[in-house]
Amino acid sequence: MKTKNNVIKQVFATSAIALMGFVSNGQLVETMGSAGSGTQTISAREAAGHFDLTALTYTGTADMRTTTPSTGYAGASGGYNTLVQAQEYFEIQGINAASCSSRDSIHFGIHKNTNAATGIDYLVVEFSDDNGASWSPMSYAGLPTGSGTSKWYLRSAALPTAAHVSNLRIRFRNTLVGTSTSNPHYRIDDISMTCGSTTACGEPTAAVAVSGETVVCAGSTMPQLTATTDIVDPYFQWYDQEGIISGADLNVYSPATSGTYYVIVSSEDGCEATTEKVYVHVYPQIEYCPVTLDGCKGDLVQACAKVKAQDLLFSQYVEGSGFNKYLEIFNGTCEDVDLSKYAVYTYHNGASGTPTYTIPLTGTILAGDVFVIAHPSATAWTGTPDLYSDKLQFNGDDAVVLFNSGSGNAIDIFGSVGNDPGSSWRDADTTSATFDWSTENKTLIRKACVYAGITANPDLAGINGFPTLTTEWEALAIDEVADLGMHTFGASSYSYSVASGDASISSLSGDCAEIAVGSENSVINVTGTFCLFNGCEAIPGQIVVNTCAPQPAQRSTRTAVAGMEESTVELYPNPTTGAVALTVNTTSDEKVAVVVYDLSGKAHLTLQNGLLAKGTHHLQADLSTLAAGTYIVHITSASENKTLRIVKAEK
Repeated sequence: MKTKNNVIKQVFATSAIALMGFVSNGQLVETMGSAGSGTQTISAREAAGHFDLTALTYTGTADMRTTTPSTGYAGASGGYNTLVQAQEYFEIQGINAASCSSRDSIHFGIHKNTNAATGIDYLVVEFSDDNGASWSPMSYAGLPTGSGTSKWYLRSAALPTAAHVSNLRIRFRNTLVGTSTSNPHYRIDDISMTCGSTTACGEPTAAVAVSGETVVCAGSTMPQLTATTDIVDPYFQWYDQEGIISGADLNVYSPATSGTYYVIVSSEDGCEATTEKVYVHVYPQIEYCPVTLDGCKGDLVQACAKVKAQDLLFSQYVEGSGFNKYLEIFNGTCEDVDLSKYAVYTYHNGASGTPTYTIPLTGTILAGDVFVIAHPSATAWTGTPDLYSDKLQFNGDDAVVLFNSGSGNAIDIFGSVGNDPGSSWRDADTTSATFDWSTENKTLIRKACVYAGITANPDLAGINGFPTLTTEWEALAIDEVADLGMHTFGASSYSYSVASGDASISSLSGDCAEIAVGSENSVINVTGTFCLFNGCEAIPGQIVVNTCAPQPAQRSTRTAVAGMEESTVELYPNPTTGAVALTVNTTSDEKVAVVVYDLSGKAHLTLQNGLLAKGTHHLQADLSTLAAGTYIVHITSASENKTLRIVKAEK
């Protein structure tokens, strides 16, 4: 991994050759370099000059390998490191530690490949002051064990007095007896030591100041992050949850996407400090489901706005007593969704990488509907879940991810993957209105105004590592499941205005507007009022109102013209409380469709859709199951369209 300025490598390679080619004040910063590819022997990598400190000598039976960015300490390895397997070692020779004292230590990154390893069980860090004739161990703190502990750690080993020499050797050795496939394996990276520096490091500090909001809407002004430090001649390298941000090496950085950001500040003298992490959440711009309505001049059509979700999202989380575990997933995408490309991942006790459990989803979730997953022993809800899974075993400290394999992305993240908050993520501020909101022993319901999931892992440690807990969710008591199986979604209110055309807004009712159709096609703008916390100024959605063509002059039934005659289409009775008879007379054989719509354009009944022979046809429609109100009967043939209004009355 490379976190320092390239100047460091150049300085270390050319300065003070009289002291083993190394700087006289005892500095060691070895990040294993970044050039090269694949697996290399130590000798081949040294011969190619790909270590940071080309003046030193590197040897050993271990090999050099690349690795993808991993969880652990800030700046954990994302490039080359040394893989030390059973009975292998990695050694650095020619380190000038003459100016070191008892307060100095050697620091190094260590990764273990198994949760059971402590590091100190098999990995020995040792030094030699007699050119390798004898070796002495240096102690360091053991690594934690248990689920999710296979990751990078930063450790330090104190330099004893005997190691304060000008020709020091440091060795990392795996004492495990076995073959290269035996566990555990260890990776070593980010080796550093600062002794007698001409720049006093002491306890270097660095911090991030934020200018602007950290929760913003796409297209808005992004926040500016500014790093400050007491390190002299600092070098800045910014990171997000994916690792190094290429080209972000100034003290100021402005993120463009959701993520967790921090900076590692270093200097040529070996000083280094890491800032705290800042989480920035960028909401996408609000979209609306497309709506197109048809009518003739003077007709009243109902326009109902619907917000469009970016993808599926978690809408309810139940962490109840015993096995009362439920997850609710909501589809606000405007379309039915095939669930075969979706899965729920759970990460227990701070786990990352491979999920603790994977729950594949099947079936279809209809637009505007929910999908409920329950543990087989859950009893709090009397409804019928869509899926039972014994893998639904989360507790308050477990992260849950909704994953779309089609896009290859997490589409909603509950909690913070890779971080264990203790018993739960929660608001511990006694002065807060949301004090004691928690992911433990609670039912959490997503607010109606949340239309996009959390797609960038917050990657924040501690109880505050779930930053949207108190903004996007409402907290209810344990085992409260009255609202499970349904989800309220959308803006708190909508406003409508005519953008073009001569339609007019007749009245408003709830989320809908009644539109009087004009003589030409029109566009109605709709704007919703959303949560204040997302900072989004909604771009208006548009509802298209198409007007039918002027009706042709009435023709005699004796006129030899194909199609339906104005005088031969009848509805009776109108109004009706249920059954209605429709008479259609055609003057030629042709395909005719007869469909009953409500004023929002939703189809309810199809009375005819196919070929009708020339003559009179009697159709029946049963409206008894429909709500009282006005409906449109749309009759379409190859030669003519006709729209009739029918009123369904209360019984």
